[in-house]
Amino acid sequence: MEDYKNNKPVIYRCNGANCRKKKGKRLEYYIKKYNLKDKIEVEKMDCNNRCQQAPVLHLHPSDIWFSEKDLGTIFKRYILNKKSN
Repeated sequence: MEDYKNNKPVIYRCNGANCRKKKGKRLEYYIKKYNLKDKIEVEKMDCNNRCQQAPVLHLHPSDIWFSEKDLGTIFKRYILNKKSN
């Protein structure tokens, strides 16, 4: 996972069958809400067998695995706070 482009955080979105089936709209919502389209990267990743938490996301380089239901907390703690520093 070396897509840490231009010092931008990268959110990897699971592209496995369960995550695709449960695809949520929160990621797009938060990117739009906080005007982060040019400040973060979103990439697909293969299934990592965390299907019980679907849809699964991974924040790089912080190495944090999380479910989409935790996206608001992750954005505030690890992305928005870093942008203001």
